[in-house]
Amino acid sequence: MATAIQIKRPWSIAPGNAGGSRRAVPIVQMLALSMALFLTQLQAADDSARADVLGSALQAEFALQGGDLETAARGYADAAVASDQVQLIERAATVALYAKDYPAADRVGARWLVVEPQSIGARRTLAWSALARNRSELADGYLAELAAIGGLEAQRAIAQVLVAAENRESAPASLRRLADAGVLVPLSNGPGWSAVASNLGDYSTAVRLAELETRAQPKSAEAWRRSAQASLAAGDKAAARKALERALQLTPEDFELRLALASVHADAGRPDLADRVLAQARPQDDRALAARLANAAGKSDPKALKRIERVLLGSKTSEVQSRAFLLGQLYELREQPDKALSWYAKEPAGAAWHEAQLRRSVLTARELKDMAGARVLLAGLRQQVDDVDQRVDAWLLEAELLTPDDRPAAGAVYDEAVDQYPRDLRLRYARALFRIGDNDVSGLEQDLRSILNVDPDNPQALNALGYTLADRTDRHQEALGYIERAIARHPDDGAFVDSMGWVQFRLGNLDEALRYLRRAFSMAPDGEVAAHLGEVLWAAGLHEEARTHWREALKRWPDSAPLHDSVRRLQPELLP
Repeated sequence: MATAIQIKRPWSIAPGNAGGSRRAVPIVQMLALSMALFLTQLQAADDSARADVLGSALQAEFALQGGDLETAARGYADAAVASDQVQLIERAATVALYAKDYPAADRVGARWLVVEPQSIGARRTLAWSALARNRSELADGYLAELAAIGGLEAQRAIAQVLVAAENRESAPASLRRLADAGVLVPLSNGPGWSAVASNLGDYSTAVRLAELETRAQPKSAEAWRRSAQASLAAGDKAAARKALERALQLTPEDFELRLALASVHADAGRPDLADRVLAQARPQDDRALAARLANAAGKSDPKALKRIERVLLGSKTSEVQSRAFLLGQLYELREQPDKALSWYAKEPAGAAWHEAQLRRSVLTARELKDMAGARVLLAGLRQQVDDVDQRVDAWLLEAELLTPDDRPAAGAVYDEAVDQYPRDLRLRYARALFRIGDNDVSGLEQDLRSILNVDPDNPQALNALGYTLADRTDRHQEALGYIERAIARHPDDGAFVDSMGWVQFRLGNLDEALRYLRRAFSMAPDGEVAAHLGEVLWAAGLHEEARTHWREALKRWPDSAPLHDSVRRLQPELLP
């Protein structure tokens, strides 16, 4: 199933934050930063560094800069085992682990222990290597030695090894054994062991470790926060609520904690309690009021909206004007579009002005049925802002508003936008998904490959390309490769798991398809995933289960086009 790239959509009613990510510094670049200094030190150490050590180190460094990790790891290991310089040995260990050359890592780690018997880094290297090869007993020994050394650095080394472990079965088992041995010491500024367990997917152990942490640090809001996270992951919402309440008592000014507690109340069907928690935030600033609006919108709580209206309109005149966007949202939620439009138009220049204009465009198109007026607003917005992302937001919204009733016009908007910003990945991805609505597989493929040329590991583009090739072409083996790459980066993304199930079905692997699709449906149930699962159940001869599944899915998603199409082809009598 193709899924949307996570992009900022300011025209969504519920407030949200768009996240940005900086390009990570390549590991090879990081490893090279200190090389000049190291070589200077090595050359100066005439008594301890032989010429062959320097030669091996230089050859390894050249290989590293050329991207040949295998040669670099082997060369650095050769240099390290012949040297007593800790800086060289540490560098060799880092390269070996990054290259996944675990025999080299073992050689380097063993030498490190000879040179520095109490070394934390050596034991971290050896434990990491042992876990990677499922040598649990050996790994446990090194981890126990780290625990015996004690202190923050050693405890952090244990956490690093466990979290970085590729073997997602060995690492949780090692953590449980360490917990049973009582060697995981809760430190106020150390690793949260419950968070480590949660990261490894071992939620029962996370809860157990969280209890130890809160007992050891009863006045630590962070310990109680981790306890809440562990309880939520384990499905114990009552325990999570109590932990969050305790954390909030300790740090009432922590707004993120307040949001988390409000969310737990809202999920439990108590939007009134959620609003009460948010209303107690001090000050009642725009952030608090926006959160209260989002809570009221999600749970359709008119009483809460009335309370928020009183707070907003009861402010000083200057504050009321500065909160025009929030008032616009409030009246939009109360289905009073005229008032909403009026307040959005009053939003002064500032951070929310751009979003206010987008909302005005949505209401003008959808409530006033004035698409031409909405397009004028969006064109004006593009002329008035310098920020490229904000201009792209306006292009995307214009195409989205046009799509239901005028696909040719929407396509023209996408084309014009891409012509102006050909390297914008959001525009390329949105146009790709739009094109599949016209069954333009070649156009979709062109846009997605443009994304992958810039960002070869973009998981959404990989998944969308793989799913489309599986669904609309006979290039199923090629599709499998793209989906495998996407799912390797986000193994818990329900849409990616659904795509894997669908391509397995198209390849004729019914058992594998069912395994993935059952998992996808449990992770991210929707009409399209339900359609896929039902179709594969039917193909596998599980007709009664398929009928039961379809009946329940049609009740849950009565307007799902993929679900209706699937049932119409295979069991039309189930349709109303």
